[in-house]
Amino acid sequence: MDGFECINCDSLKTNIINHMKKLLLTTALIAVFGFAATAQEGEMRVGGGLALGTKAAVDESGSKAGIGINIGGEYFVSDVISVAPSFTYFFPSKVTFFGTEIKSQGSSINLDGRYYFGDSDVQLYGLAGIGIGLATAKVGGESESDSEVGLNLGIGMNYPLGDGMFLNGQAKYNTPFEQLVINAGVVFNIGG
Repeated sequence: MDGFECINCDSLKTNIINHMKKLLLTTALIAVFGFAATAQEGEMRVGGGLALGTKAAVDESGSKAGIGINIGGEYFVSDVISVAPSFTYFFPSKVTFFGTEIKSQGSSINLDGRYYFGDSDVQLYGLAGIGIGLATAKVGGESESDSEVGLNLGIGMNYPLGDGMFLNGQAKYNTPFEQLVINAGVVFNIGG
């Protein structure tokens, strides 16, 4: 036997990649819920707001900026380090191209680690984490979905508004969508 011939290599490769993505997503969700279940000693926060993704929508020339909503939580494992799971839903967009309607919608599931700098009322942080980009495109009557796992890298800040409430601003580069995502919202302390 001189060599090995793979009859369905592309199908097998796609199958393995999809199983790995599901395994990573399951592991991330278990980690998130595991932190939430043991988070009685640390400070916890929840929040939400608006998101702007630089490539979260489509137009005649390809991708364009799109608006969405973001929800998330945060659990402090120390005074300066936290784990921050979040979900961003970008609103659907559509365009007609050569008489055919194209609709697209993207979302991302994120698990970021944050490191807080300094010791002032305005809290500045850097972040790094894992992101799973989920996208659906409908062209004419057919629909196609895909997912991509990648990295997040960014910065953010929490500005105190009083009574455990903060104004949050954050900018991060998300490799699954290859875009900059800018979030603005409100965060609340819920325990700790």
